Amino acid sequence: MKKARDLHLLLKTIRRSSTTTTPKMDPSDRYCFSPILRWNPEVENYFIKAYGADHFSIISKALTRPSSYSCVRVNTLKSTSDAVIEKLLEIIKEKGFDGDCHGKEGSGPNENVGSPLEESLKNGPIVKCQIPGLEYVLFVKGSGPHMIDYGYVPGAPPKEVIVSRKCAEAVLRGAQVFVPGVMACSAHVEKGDTVAVSAATEQCNPNGGWAIGITRGTVLQGLQTDPYYFERNGLYIGQGTATMSRAGLFRASKGIAVDMNNRVFRLPSFYDVLEGEIFLQNLPSIVTAHALDPQKGERILDMCAAPGGKTTAIAILMKDEGELVALDRSHNKDIQKLAAEMSLTCITTYKLDVLKAIRQRNEADDINTNQSSNSLRFHEEKASSSTAEGFNLDKTCEDNGLQILLFFIDVIHLFIETSSKLIKNKSKERYLS
Repeated sequence: MKKARDLHLLLKTIRRSSTTTTPKMDPSDRYCFSPILRWNPEVENYFIKAYGADHFSIISKALTRPSSYSCVRVNTLKSTSDAVIEKLLEIIKEKGFDGDCHGKEGSGPNENVGSPLEESLKNGPIVKCQIPGLEYVLFVKGSGPHMIDYGYVPGAPPKEVIVSRKCAEAVLRGAQVFVPGVMACSAHVEKGDTVAVSAATEQCNPNGGWAIGITRGTVLQGLQTDPYYFERNGLYIGQGTATMSRAGLFRASKGIAVDMNNRVFRLPSFYDVLEGEIFLQNLPSIVTAHALDPQKGERILDMCAAPGGKTTAIAILMKDEGELVALDRSHNKDIQKLAAEMSLTCITTYKLDVLKAIRQRNEADDINTNQSSNSLRFHEEKASSSTAEGFNLDKTCEDNGLQILLFFIDVIHLFIETSSKLIKNKSKERYLS
């Protein structure tokens, strides 16, 4: 009994000592956006040798900041760049965003280095891309980082919402917080409450992988025992208003969870803005479609099409004249919805994992061009008639997946076989993979 009592006292002493040695929190260090990029040691040493320690430190710091502008692609089949600029200027002025586009409170890692784009954005909040042929691309200026008062009071921390890394990245680019991105929330959050939004980044687990160690729906108590409490120091991306209660956040499957009205980096949100006329897309993706140089009347196969950004860009460059077959292993409703918004009719979508659409060649495959064309035309007519009769691809795949998969493999194989022979005859057929 004495040994048990002594052990109990020892454990009690350890608990007290651990409580008293808990580091005091500086609100300015916690409630801010100051992420640190951690590299693999071997990679870090390699870059330090290549760039030097000082230059590499600047690069690492720059990589923790989001872009200072948004890139918008104009649907030239519906509007023009000048018309869109005029409309966007009215919208950002109406939303009170115009003043945010002309300065920033914080200092970026490369604030003294002016790129051509940064110089051109000094002339206004929206400018056209200066690359020849890409005049349909617009850049919309943002600002940041901004200091935010999260209302921290000792003993009464602000109500919080934790979001996933991908959600946080979207918020830093101007998006709202949507329901699927919410991981955890403070207790007693009600609709209309002001909440601080922080990001939970992936952490290395014992198995060597990376994951967010938070179960969706976790309740936050505002204590240091909360999940990822210390890991979230310096990862607060803004403040917003909860659009539903805590219970509603984890019952709903879609919709805006937090209306972000005070952001560390302020870029205009393009949610439901000029739908069908513009599309928010990164410049490298736009350049990819532009480099393909698609022409009217061509047949193009996009073998990794979701969510449809580059697919619709190609269709617009084709003037919506020709045939664009869009394949993806994920559901293709996003592509169909986007194509409908942009009034594009040349896109045909199929749900198919092209990495599995492989079969060995045999003598029966060595058919001439005419036979290939006739067979392909037969399959196309069959697919069209099936669609007209209410052909449900998803249900059929569930009921008879192998036959449907083989059917599309035949279509793709014949498509490639026919086009390969036409290419030899100097016909213009292109494929995007």
